[in-house]
Amino acid sequence: MLSLELFGRSIPLPDFPHRPDIKGVGMSDWIGYARPLSHKLGYTNTFYHKEPKLDITSIDSSLENTMDFIISSDVFEHIPPDVSIAFANSHRLLKQSGVMIFTVPYINDVGSKTKEHFPELYQYEIIKSNTGYILKNITREGVEQSFDNPVFHDGEGFTLEMRVFSENSLLEEFHNAGFSGVKIYQEPYFDYGIYWKHNWSLPMAARVI
Repeated sequence: MLSLELFGRSIPLPDFPHRPDIKGVGMSDWIGYARPLSHKLGYTNTFYHKEPKLDITSIDSSLENTMDFIISSDVFEHIPPDVSIAFANSHRLLKQSGVMIFTVPYINDVGSKTKEHFPELYQYEIIKSNTGYILKNITREGVEQSFDNPVFHDGEGFTLEMRVFSENSLLEEFHNAGFSGVKIYQEPYFDYGIYWKHNWSLPMAARVI
C-alpha cells in the first residue's frame, strides 16, 4: 500500500529503493516493518511515551510541511478528544502531495457516525475494581463522571479505546482537515496474501493535493 502511494506500483518492502530523501514518520509502528523501512527511506518511527516522541495533538511548527508520508496504524481510536486536532495536525505535517497511510477499527453502517465513549474527557483516572476497571472523569465544567468497564486494546488496563469510528465520520474528518483525496483500499492482492473479507476497518490513504 505504501509503495503504491509513493512509487505507483506494488513493491515488497525488501525491494524498496534506497530513498532517504523521502521523509516520513510512523506512530508506534510495528518493529517488523519499521526497522527495514528506516533503512530504505528517510523514515522515523515515533512514540507518544518515549523518544523519538511525537504528540500528534500538539506538533512543533518546525515540522509543518516536512513529511512525504505518515503511517498511523490503529492509533487514532486511542487519542483523547478532540480527535479532529490530530487529523488537522497530520495534514500540517505533510508536504504538498504527501500521503497518510491510515488504519483504525471502524464500522460501515449506512448513516452511522463515530461513537465517542468519553466526549467530555478532561481530568481522568482509571481505577481497578473487583469486577474490572472504572474510568473516573472530571469535565472542564467540574462535573464528575464514572464509566464502568471501559474497553482496552492489547489487554486489560493497557491502551484505552476512546471511540469507535464510522467510515462516514472518517471521510468527514479527513475532508475537514484539508485532505483532498481519500482512497479506501478494498481490492485483494492475492500475490501478497491480502484479501479483505469484510467492507469495514479497511486501510485508507489520505492525500494532500
